[in-house]
Amino acid sequence: MNKLSQKTWIILGVAALVIVIASSVMARKTSSDSFCISCHAYEKVSWDHSDHPDVGCISCHTKGTITDKTKGLRKVYLTLSGQVNPHNDKLPSYKEAITDNCVGCHMTEEILESRPVFKERHEEYRKYAVGCVECHEPGHVKKMREQRNVPTRWSL
Repeated sequence: MNKLSQKTWIILGVAALVIVIASSVMARKTSSDSFCISCHAYEKVSWDHSDHPDVGCISCHTKGTITDKTKGLRKVYLTLSGQVNPHNDKLPSYKEAITDNCVGCHMTEEILESRPVFKERHEEYRKYAVGCVECHEPGHVKKMREQRNVPTRWSL
């Protein structure tokens, strides 16, 4: 097997650096609320009128892992290719991530120590409920979310 020349190694290094920088920029851009809102405007409006207007989309809907980015990019591809309508998609909304993130904010050790009844009740509820949204409105105001109009450019 031939050894790679110094020029080839430099080209490979520059290509790898470009890929890393481009991936970093894309990850940052696609993690912003403005990116999510480009397709989910009605969800953003309902969120702004909820109890959590200062919490970003990514904070609730992902765990921030590479797997989440991969799933998100898949949704972007399916939306851009016309296979999914972002206003009425049937793709998973990562309910397990949403519940974990709810618990991460609303059931901290500090809260559970200061409110033992809250802890006791929710431990019981969590035995039977799949997720927090079974009992609680998830943050998006349901009444507003249901008022969205599906744009005519999307085929269902």
